[in-house]
Amino acid sequence: MKPYYKLLLPALLLPLFSAAQSNYKPGYVVTLKGDTLRGFINIKEWAVNPRKISFKTSTNDKNPRELGVSDITSFAATNSEAYQRYIGLLNVDPTQISSLSNGRNTDTKTDSIFLKTIQKGANITLFEYADDLKNHYFVSGSGDAQPTELVYRVYKNDGKTINEDAYKQQLFLLSEKYGESKNLKTTIEKADYNANDLTEIAQLINKTNSKQDATVSGASKGTQFFASAGVNFGNITSGIGAFKEFDSKSASSVFPRIALGINVLANPSTGKLIFRAQLAYTGNKFKGSQTGGSTYSLTQNNISLIPQILYNFYNIDAFKLYAAAGAAFNLSTYSGNKYTYTGAGKTTVTDGYLLQSNWISYPFNIGVVIDKKFDITAGYIPNAIFTKDNTNYLQVSAVQIALNYYFK
Repeated sequence: MKPYYKLLLPALLLPLFSAAQSNYKPGYVVTLKGDTLRGFINIKEWAVNPRKISFKTSTNDKNPRELGVSDITSFAATNSEAYQRYIGLLNVDPTQISSLSNGRNTDTKTDSIFLKTIQKGANITLFEYADDLKNHYFVSGSGDAQPTELVYRVYKNDGKTINEDAYKQQLFLLSEKYGESKNLKTTIEKADYNANDLTEIAQLINKTNSKQDATVSGASKGTQFFASAGVNFGNITSGIGAFKEFDSKSASSVFPRIALGINVLANPSTGKLIFRAQLAYTGNKFKGSQTGGSTYSLTQNNISLIPQILYNFYNIDAFKLYAAAGAAFNLSTYSGNKYTYTGAGKTTVTDGYLLQSNWISYPFNIGVVIDKKFDITAGYIPNAIFTKDNTNYLQVSAVQIALNYYFK
């Protein structure tokens, strides 16, 4: 198979461009003196928690200020992210299997960082801090002076992997404090040290849920479901020129294309980097006759699972411009695939090609999203082989145009 995987390179490089993109959101910062300054904060696709932010007082400000932990105690973007300064101990023991220490590691360091608020209620607040080592989680109860890190350690001891889940006891004590221990015991015991499980526990302690959290904060959803309808302009050709005596129109066909899909936003606050998956149906067709009396026909029906990486190069609520690339894992059925020759008063039928029911293609798309509802996209699929014989083979390329509608 030809190296079409190279077409994925632009998609894999898309996240590298995010650092240069501006995404100023209305928000505020709180100074060390306790003053609240309102303005605009550049919210980025941060892989780790930021050490500083860009802040400007108006959208026309040409010289944004760089503010860090030595300048502000907290910052938040409206309907987006919120961070709080923390100065204190931070566990630095690794938790990845490949980096585990031999023996219990209790190393800490004093650091000044911004913690991201991931769940907040009447009783407790749950924070996340991601660095190059691991993800840390912190919690503070109402009235606490500052957050406390939830402790999770993994280490080797005599060749065995030891998991030390101190965070479960910490959470159980908080659930007792706020009268939820009976309801939460089993949930805490089963909880892993990750954002989803810990957020669920925080919501139970706070007597809230994800829908209420989103309503209060106005936070953007992390997933988008959509339906798609469009047209597939396909072109089937032979790699060795077996179709050269057929009319060029024989290779072209037009089929409907329908799909259901989901977008998963890497960061709902920015909405720039998106992981998209679709389940789609379309088809391709070849039907032609040669001057000598030979005919060949083939109809291909495809169901495809299509994961893609999508990046919004221009990104405002009313209008977005994006590019996407990925792979299509195709399951195909066929009809026809016969050569028919009529001559000398008789008709001869011979088998065509050895066709693949499973094959891969590599679609690339560009598109625009209008008012967060309508996604108009155009796609191109370079030639992809769908026969078992890579010498005497058939290949198909396509141009696709579709309208996607995002459900609320």
